[in-house]
Amino acid sequence: MKQSTIHPKTFLLVLLFFPSFLIRAQTADGVIKKYIGFIGGEKQWKRITTVVTSGEYNYGGVVFPFKTYNKAPNLYKFVVTFKGKYYAQAFDGRSGWKIDVFNGDSTPTLLTGKAALAMSNEAIAELEDVFINYKKKGHTVSLEGEDTVHGQLCWVIKLVLKTGETETYYFNQKTYEIMMKKTVSGNSEMGGAAVDIYYNDYRNVNKIKIPFKTVVRTKDQTLLSVTMNIAELNTAVADTEFQFHPPATRTGLKRKVYRHPK
Repeated sequence: MKQSTIHPKTFLLVLLFFPSFLIRAQTADGVIKKYIGFIGGEKQWKRITTVVTSGEYNYGGVVFPFKTYNKAPNLYKFVVTFKGKYYAQAFDGRSGWKIDVFNGDSTPTLLTGKAALAMSNEAIAELEDVFINYKKKGHTVSLEGEDTVHGQLCWVIKLVLKTGETETYYFNQKTYEIMMKKTVSGNSEMGGAAVDIYYNDYRNVNKIKIPFKTVVRTKDQTLLSVTMNIAELNTAVADTEFQFHPPATRTGLKRKVYRHPK
């Protein structure tokens, strides 16, 4: 019986087009489903009411201890302390505020509009992961192809938020963890600069996975490294923790208000 053989040119064409076939076979929703499974699943995340973390921020070689408070659905606060001074910023679900004692602030500044959610540590106020029920939240996604992050092959997904802002995520093709996010800095001092945020050291915390290491970079320069030491779930956190409390002032004095530049 005559054996059939594959022509070398045919075999080469198969090798060339096989990766593109895999990309077509994969879908954005397929990647997201596996990612949500990786971080613990939707049911586990629905059980979480608060996340309180602590660790260290490294700004250009200077290390500051920090603590963050996150409460469902979108209350957030973080505090950085150093040598008796501190920086704090928060969002209470409607408006935000910040106070920078390092730079001489003695009263908090009320934040409105986009500035209220523009955290200088690049955090997101919403407790639930952005990809859980993303359609109901008004977001859209698209699979943009493949790329590598730290030598690991990743699926690239573009997320267009309900607000119209765009973020690009890189999902490890083996574990489906998010390795990197490309976005615009939320820090008002950055003037809307593009940043790359790297996530690693994912750990299990009460059946969900959280990245304990985050690095923010722009133009190959590291802006901030975040090392989390402790993460606590469902601890009691009062709503007043996030609220703006203007100090008592003399009649006629106005509180400071900051609006994010358009």
